[in-house]
Formats: sequence, structure tokens, C-alpha cells
Amino acid sequence: MRVWWIAAVAAALAVGCSRSPAPPVRYEDPLLRVAVEHPHGWEVLRSGDGRWLQVVPRGEGPEPDALRYTEFLSVRVVPGRPPDQEDALRQEAFSLLPFHGVAKFQREEGTDPPRYRFEGTGSAMTGQWAAVGLLFVQPDRLVHVVCAKPLDRWREGQRECDRLVDRVETLP
Repeated sequence: MRVWWIAAVAAALAVGCSRSPAPPVRYEDPLLRVAVEHPHGWEVLRSGDGRWLQVVPRGEGPEPDALRYTEFLSVRVVPGRPPDQEDALRQEAFSLLPFHGVAKFQREEGTDPPRYRFEGTGSAMTGQWAAVGLLFVQPDRLVHVVCAKPLDRWREGQRECDRLVDRVETLP
């Protein structure tokens, strides 16, 4: 009887521990022409000009703010013909948020239109963050995507950020 009870408790613990977090929420923005996935319970904040959205943990604030958050998914659209030179694209990628450290900027092979992956660190008023990003170079615009986590949680947060950034889609 005791073995049965131990097996039942172990099975209950295994089921309880195996629950995965809630699936990500899909958000499509027709004005920005992008679709993103974000963690359940986060909220989408939009800029007044409609060119920037920032997805942050619930209750963080009313609008996007480059200096307020250390955990976020940011999508910005820069309209107009993008620069042709990679150096100018790199500069653009690191100028839209308060980056202070750059680890990588590299074109992804086989992407058409071109897409660049980048990594770096930055600062907000409440602390430092580490981030991964994608820069979509389209004929009529740049789409700048960044996922950041607080620096002290980057090790476990990087996997989630990679997944969120890779799931961003540009829409026609």
C-alpha cells in the first residue's frame, strides 16, 4: 500500500511540474504591418505616431518609453527607403533604443529581403538590459525588432527572446 501511495504522489508531482507556461499571445498590427507573439499577461503599448509598439509586463505604464523598461519586446517602423550600406543599417539598428554595448550585427543568410540579427546591452532608468534583435530591410521601410530582459535574468531570458524575435512576421 505504501508503494502505491508513493507512486501516486510522484505521478501527481510529475504532472504538476510538467505544466508549461501559457502559450504566447499573437498580436497583429495592421498599421505597422507586423504580427508578434508575446507572453501571456503582457500588454501592448502604442506610440502616438503609430510607428512604435512596445510589449511589456502588465501594469508597467501607459505608452512606449525607451528609458523606462528593462523587459520588453519592441517593434518600430522607420518609413522610407532604407540605406544601402551595411554600416548605416548597423547604426540605425543601435540608435533606436539606448544601446551602449554591441555584441553582434550580422546579415542572416538566405533572407530576401535582407534581415540582420543583432545583440547588445542597454540601459533604462531602472537598470540594465541585454537584448537580441532583428532588422528587416524592406524596399519601403525598416522594421526594427528587439526583445530585452534585465541583465541579471538574461541567461534564462535569452531563449525566450530568441523565440519571440524569430516569430515576428512582417505583413503585406
